[in-house]
Amino acid sequence: MELSLLWSCRSWGHMNLSVRGLFSPSAVRQNAVHLTRKLKLGRTDRLDRLARRAGKLWSTVAKWHWRFVDRQGYWLSKGQAQKMYCKGFDGLHSQSAQAVADSFYGSLQSWRKKRENGDYEGLRPPYKQKRYFKVQWKSGAIKLRDDGVLRLSNGRGNNPVLIDWPSEKEPKRVEIGWDGDQYELRCQYNVEEDGEPKGTKSLF
Repeated sequence: MELSLLWSCRSWGHMNLSVRGLFSPSAVRQNAVHLTRKLKLGRTDRLDRLARRAGKLWSTVAKWHWRFVDRQGYWLSKGQAQKMYCKGFDGLHSQSAQAVADSFYGSLQSWRKKRENGDYEGLRPPYKQKRYFKVQWKSGAIKLRDDGVLRLSNGRGNNPVLIDWPSEKEPKRVEIGWDGDQYELRCQYNVEEDGEPKGTKSLF
């Protein structure tokens, strides 16, 4: 049975921006010590704006990485790219901005490993510009308030994303991305390895 929840993206002093979502028990994925919950969000202007900011940053990191390669024969490291392009990037929390670079260099490293193994026929490195990209929040940007609202920070001077949260557990990582039809929330929790069979843990 699906549990219908209300996702609220509320701005301080402004009208609430809400979309209807569904949590399903089948949308729980567990591996080793992580448990992930998913929530369908639909599409809103607010989520579009966040995804565009992340897409702009991905495009900036990708563009300048390959310009350094083409013009100077030099591969920027992830740390260098984060320092040059993610620090102070407006519209995203600093950790969310760093996570965009993490994603780019994770894809780049995967491609390089396949190339070294000779298993990359038809596979191209990450170089394309992206109009939209997933937004990720790490623990430092996530706070579960006493009133049951999950606060996802978007950096100083920017309105946070606020969610009416149905659990007393604060997630360790949160991601909002496009699933092909609408935005989807993915929350990751750390769980104890206590010998309990997989798929039996319940957070809600």
